[in-house]
Amino acid sequence: MYECPNCGGNLKFDIASQQMACAFCGTHLDPYSVKKDTDAVAEKYFETTVFTCPQCGGELFSADNEATSFCSFCGAATILSSRIANEKRPDYIIPFKKTKEDCKNAYKQTMKKKFFAPKEIRDPQFIDGFRGIYMPYWSYQLTQKGEIGLTGKKSHRKGDYIYTDHYDLTGDLDAYYLGYSFDASSSFYDNISEALAPYDAKELIHFTPAFLSGFYADTSDVDSDLYLHDAEKLAEESTFQQICREKEFKDYSVSDPLNKTKLGSKPGTRLRKTDHVMYPVWFMSWRKGDRIAYATVNGQTGKVVADVPVDSRRCLLFALILALPIFWLLNLFFTIKPTLLLGVSALLLLISMLIYNLQLRAIHRRDQNSDDTGVLWKSGQLEEKNQEQCMKLLKPKKKKKGALNALMICIIYAVAVIFIAGSTILLKSSLVRVALWGAALVMIAGCCIWGIKERQGYRDVRFPIGHIAAVLVTAVAAIISVVKPVSDLYYYVGVFLILAVVLLNLLDVLYNYNKLAMRRLPQFDKKGGDDRA
Repeated sequence: MYECPNCGGNLKFDIASQQMACAFCGTHLDPYSVKKDTDAVAEKYFETTVFTCPQCGGELFSADNEATSFCSFCGAATILSSRIANEKRPDYIIPFKKTKEDCKNAYKQTMKKKFFAPKEIRDPQFIDGFRGIYMPYWSYQLTQKGEIGLTGKKSHRKGDYIYTDHYDLTGDLDAYYLGYSFDASSSFYDNISEALAPYDAKELIHFTPAFLSGFYADTSDVDSDLYLHDAEKLAEESTFQQICREKEFKDYSVSDPLNKTKLGSKPGTRLRKTDHVMYPVWFMSWRKGDRIAYATVNGQTGKVVADVPVDSRRCLLFALILALPIFWLLNLFFTIKPTLLLGVSALLLLISMLIYNLQLRAIHRRDQNSDDTGVLWKSGQLEEKNQEQCMKLLKPKKKKKGALNALMICIIYAVAVIFIAGSTILLKSSLVRVALWGAALVMIAGCCIWGIKERQGYRDVRFPIGHIAAVLVTAVAAIISVVKPVSDLYYYVGVFLILAVVLLNLLDVLYNYNKLAMRRLPQFDKKGGDDRA
């Protein structure tokens, strides 16, 4: 505790006044004037209370000796163990500018636009659970000095010809960058920290532990050199864009001669200093089953970034309400033949299967943290990932497969349905009908195999029963179309069966979307131990 010199009460940092305030006597003091014996400026460390979650291992520290009853990272309602420890003193900090009420109002405004969000994450008691946490970042100061070279061109028309003049553009560069920041905690996902950006580095001030009073801070466990290459790349791209805006250069069409740097010659990017800084984040977690969703608010700007799952019942009800006027309008202006309706239904079935398969692939990337540099570095997988990428570059280039090809299949099949099924003359040919439905059956069977393979390894993902049923109902629809019965009833039975399977697939899509919108519990990524425990 930081004791009030007047009444001995607990001093906490007040966001509105940006000072230390006593809740008992109303005293306000400058944060830099309030110090403990262990807060000497010359020290590299300061004494603090570290809270550790027994389930996920997440750590938070605070200047207060307060007990906490839940973990922000995994949402576990458990008493966190605490210990007194010496943490490395950050260089700079941006104090909270947005109060908790500002944070709650910004979150409520965002949730108003999320019509399908579960009511639990709109509940006032849940929203009151926001916790102010300072997140650690590495902030890079970079300089660029030296001569640079670019290539430019100008074009002009003379008669029937277009003449292009090429130029070598040179200049002396003297640039300085401050505030390229990357989060220094493996517990803080990169996609959240990037979405919360930017922070205004001009408001960085020297750190003192008094700013932590009444708040928490995450521990830094990521090496400072990890993001240096990314910071240098950002600086070079920013320099290139700025040069193109300079009046001496903007009259030329400046080319991009090198893909790696965008600059014709290296701009002499050098690291001047790496600062350990703290940025303010309002943080809240929502746990459901074996997944967790995070809601965060930038404590400086009020920007909201949240994982938003959906309520399946709301989605289905909305779809039903929306379907009624659409069905009515289609009946007013269009007359869809049963043969065309059967083909369009098969197309919808293929699209629903494709969405399901792509979702499983995205869930795999999310759960493996394949896009999170900090988590990969912490687990020792970053070096393996870099080696795999190098091997891919050494291999001969192949045509892109997967999602792009699947999308092209859908487009081709849609064109076929519209032009072939819509043509009365061609539909009279049995050979055309057999070829069209044979291709549809092959594509849907291929999507079925793809989906079953993608699902392997996911014990918490439902088996794609809809994929198996899709092959069966497509075969039934193909038989109906090829036999071409006189009664339309057979076609409508085929359409009903196909749309029933589409609905089954869409239910799985909603189920998987919630898994994609949320994250695995952090403890699932811990190594070792007995899996049967």
